Amino acid sequence: MAEKQTIFITGASSGIGKSIAEAAVKKGYNVIGTSRNPNTTKNKLEGVKYVALDVSSSESIDACWNEIKDTPIDVLINNAGQSQIGPVEETSMEKFRFLFEVNFFGVLNLTKKVLPQMRERRGGTIINVGSLNGRFAAPYYSSYCATKFAMSGWTQSLRSEMKEFGVTVALVEPNHIASSIVPDFNCAEDSEYFPYADNIRQSVKGSMSEAEASSVISDTVMEVIETNAPSPIYVSGGNASMLAFAKRFLPDAFAEKLIRKTYGLKD
Repeated sequence: MAEKQTIFITGASSGIGKSIAEAAVKKGYNVIGTSRNPNTTKNKLEGVKYVALDVSSSESIDACWNEIKDTPIDVLINNAGQSQIGPVEETSMEKFRFLFEVNFFGVLNLTKKVLPQMRERRGGTIINVGSLNGRFAAPYYSSYCATKFAMSGWTQSLRSEMKEFGVTVALVEPNHIASSIVPDFNCAEDSEYFPYADNIRQSVKGSMSEAEASSVISDTVMEVIETNAPSPIYVSGGNASMLAFAKRFLPDAFAEKLIRKTYGLKD
């Protein structure tokens, strides 16, 4: 690299974000990573500048941007996010709105901060970390899936918008990756939905012991950054490629049966 580029990563204190930050530092990039509270962040990575950011708060996004706005951002990686499990009927509108603030509107807000400088420089890369649940609607994950479907459509539209200005936009969709994120569970024990929602929760917990390391995603992200003409969408982790193929070419009814079977639900 002739000149050190700066990568800005949200949610860099753990999981996928931390793995991306570590890989970027090793490759010689300047790295700015966010954490909700950098003062209490454990096991900080040497070479990463940590800044405070709560993506659900527009005030926090403004404060974060004011702190770094004088630094040209070459690569923005929107990684921070949360998850929820629960039936639609028992997930409050407040919970739905909160998840959209974290997983979608916060990403949108932050990206709008970075876009002007990238457009003016006629260069830059934006990588949004979505989920394979942005194309597979898993039961009892309605709020999470909705945010990731929104992320997918918005990213693809933004990608086309920015081509005239030399800015690259790509979506990375992880699948079956080990994570420290514990989905917010919204279902009462006396609910008629509880046996099914809890089955989903236990299935997800159990699968984490067999999930792939987050380095799988950081490798994919580095590939996007260092490829001259990145593809619009990358799927990574577990059997992501096979599932993406199945979703594209198999009937929707078959895909629905496959998803229900995966989560231990009867057809």
